[in-house]
Amino acid sequence: MAAKIALNKTALKQSRDKLGMYKRYLPSLDLKRQQLMLELQKARAEKESYMQKIDNQLTQAEDWIGLLANTDIQVNGLVKVTGIDESEQNLLGVTLPLYLDTHFSVESYSMLATPYWVDALIKTLKEVAILRAKAAISAKRTAILEEAVRKITQRVNLFEKRLIPETNSDIRKIKIFLDDSDRASVIRAKFAKKKTLSRIGSGA
Repeated sequence: MAAKIALNKTALKQSRDKLGMYKRYLPSLDLKRQQLMLELQKARAEKESYMQKIDNQLTQAEDWIGLLANTDIQVNGLVKVTGIDESEQNLLGVTLPLYLDTHFSVESYSMLATPYWVDALIKTLKEVAILRAKAAISAKRTAILEEAVRKITQRVNLFEKRLIPETNSDIRKIKIFLDDSDRASVIRAKFAKKKTLSRIGSGA
């Protein structure tokens, strides 16, 4: 239930001041929303790009990856991810994760006693792991930006669809009341003047 507004000049000034503040704040809020939406699109595109690169890497490796089934070489655990370095980025007041680096441990192996493709396997495993780490961070950025866009869109809608229309309505109501009061005062003054003149004319 909307709060009852005072119908006086003080309330009119307060409502006009509020309306001015809302109208000054809304453009910067809407601009921030648009900028966040652009960043969200970029994060989504980056994630899709990384996933596509992973598919490409695996497709390129298909020619020799089948050799893994036909060898006595133990490749399980050959390459392990030991850590992923992240940083933080403050973007328009939103804290986002930022990919820095991926660390690996590679089991030692004899270069003379292992097939030529083991080097290619290690390289591919590293590249795929890096792409997956980047894709995971892009997914985090996407989720955070989606929430930020949702919240700021709610605020923009609050200003556009509620606060500004309600304040405009309050101003109209107060102005109508004050205008009616002014007219009533003028009419009363005229009647009082006419009554006074009538008394003077009659010698009362």
